[in-house]
Amino acid sequence: MANVAFLFTGIGNLSGGGGAERFFSGFFDEYKYSSPKFNLFFITDNSSLKNLSEINALKDKKNILTYSIVNNRFKNLLESLQLIGLIIRHRIKMIQIPLYHIQYYPLIKAIDKLPGFIRPKIVIIITDAFIPHFYNDDKERGYNFKKILGGLFNTIKIDAVISWYELFKTFVIENNIIKSKPRIYCINSRYSNKKFNTNTVKKNLMVYASRLTIAKQPMFFVEALRILKEKNIDLKDWHFFMYGKGNLENEIRSKITEYGLNNLLTVSHQADLTSVFEQSKCFVSTQDFENFPSLSMNEAMAAGNAIIARNVGQTSLFVRHKVNGLLSQQDNEQGLAEAIEQYIEQSENHETMGKESIKLTTEVHTFENFKTQIEFFWSKILHTDLSKN
Repeated sequence: MANVAFLFTGIGNLSGGGGAERFFSGFFDEYKYSSPKFNLFFITDNSSLKNLSEINALKDKKNILTYSIVNNRFKNLLESLQLIGLIIRHRIKMIQIPLYHIQYYPLIKAIDKLPGFIRPKIVIIITDAFIPHFYNDDKERGYNFKKILGGLFNTIKIDAVISWYELFKTFVIENNIIKSKPRIYCINSRYSNKKFNTNTVKKNLMVYASRLTIAKQPMFFVEALRILKEKNIDLKDWHFFMYGKGNLENEIRSKITEYGLNNLLTVSHQADLTSVFEQSKCFVSTQDFENFPSLSMNEAMAAGNAIIARNVGQTSLFVRHKVNGLLSQQDNEQGLAEAIEQYIEQSENHETMGKESIKLTTEVHTFENFKTQIEFFWSKILHTDLSKN
């Protein structure tokens, strides 16, 4: 079996987020014992490993390789030498970066300069749906993607890109964004690492769970509840929760007070929402441009929640309108309010929608389907015949 590796570095405290870190570390934990066709390693620095361990990730230390962060003027050289040593010692044939940021650049540049018989394939996994929207215009919201990704895209020989987003693939090809013109593969499956008790009695709880930032548009949810309250929609049997942290938290709390929603909507945060999703009936997602493949949404589905979401991007891969949830028919706060009202008033559909969400996570968005797709891409990148493994 060929040796391939995920490379993660600079991971901070994950108590308030970290979807990509949680997902790929969870996949690594599970993949090793799933009749794998590749030998998968996880390369990270010691501090990142500690932060991952604190959220109960990377439980089994098999195939985990670590190096030390250096804090002096020789930082890039010494860290690169450590990484190259791990690559050579363990005969890594492909390095995959699931969450690129600028501090990866000197490490990847050092790998790229290795002689061909040692150099592993360099694969970037794109997990940010905003790149096509803000790569050439970063002023509106401060996404300086050109600064973050420009060096990587223009000076490194990227061998392949894996992404969930078809729009990213189209954008890169049409605009000639990556100089090395790598093959770009798109995955249409996601799965939940967590296991849920789907027999828990559901309560009339509707949950929003995401970072409280403009990209996630949490104010859509607050404004939708204001609209319903002003219409005198009967919400007394329901309670609504927002879980998350971010720079909009104070504004959100202020608006909740201004609109008189304090007895209806609670803002909180916690690292593990397992018990919340097991008890709630419905999950709301309001992200700009894309709701797929939201980790929180996927987990909520696996726990038997119906989904209400803005109909943007590839959201329909997760939300089948009037089957396991509702897609907002107008992409604004009024449209979201109408979807929430429709869901609440059609209580006879709640149980069925929840079961359909579970069905999607057990038949479509599964570990096996994701594994099959990514192994297929790995085999193409490495020119490996899977039938011989």
